[in-house]
Amino acid sequence: MAKKQQEKDLSRNQETAPKDKPKVKRLRKTSVDDLLVNGEHVVLQAGIHPGIYWKTLVVFIVSILVGLFIFPLGVLLAATALAMFIYNTLLKEILLLVLTNKRVLVRYGILQVDVVDIRFSKIESIELERMIPGYLMGYANVVIMGTGNRYIVIPFVGNALEFRRAYNAMTLSEDGDLAEQED
Repeated sequence: MAKKQQEKDLSRNQETAPKDKPKVKRLRKTSVDDLLVNGEHVVLQAGIHPGIYWKTLVVFIVSILVGLFIFPLGVLLAATALAMFIYNTLLKEILLLVLTNKRVLVRYGILQVDVVDIRFSKIESIELERMIPGYLMGYANVVIMGTGNRYIVIPFVGNALEFRRAYNAMTLSEDGDLAEQED
């Protein structure tokens, strides 16, 4: 009996409830599709290499070795490794480098996340910075040099060379010059 009454109340509430619910905007990470304009498509999206975690791994291994002899210091180093892991995971989720047919889209930062779109005409060059860990693990820092004094560094890009080649192919083909730059 009580069950039937609940069903009647539920159906009555559904009839009187507004049909169109207002859309609630939720906080979320901006997707690449939200940043594109009409007639624009993604040519290449850079991937962040797992090498972003190499320093965290080194600190964790050192914390284990030190913890065998000096336990409180080992715990402190392990907590530091955990904080580094959280920071690097957030950074990996935030970093974005996308080449479209019209511009380069970049998202970077932790406390202040900047989303920058740079037209090809405003880019002087795209440079790659590779240190020894980058050579060994296969990643590079991509440096986008803009006109004026602006430059943007996106670290730990796994397909950095492919990104630069795709950018050069697009911009040099527009100029009528198909010569490729060598590393």
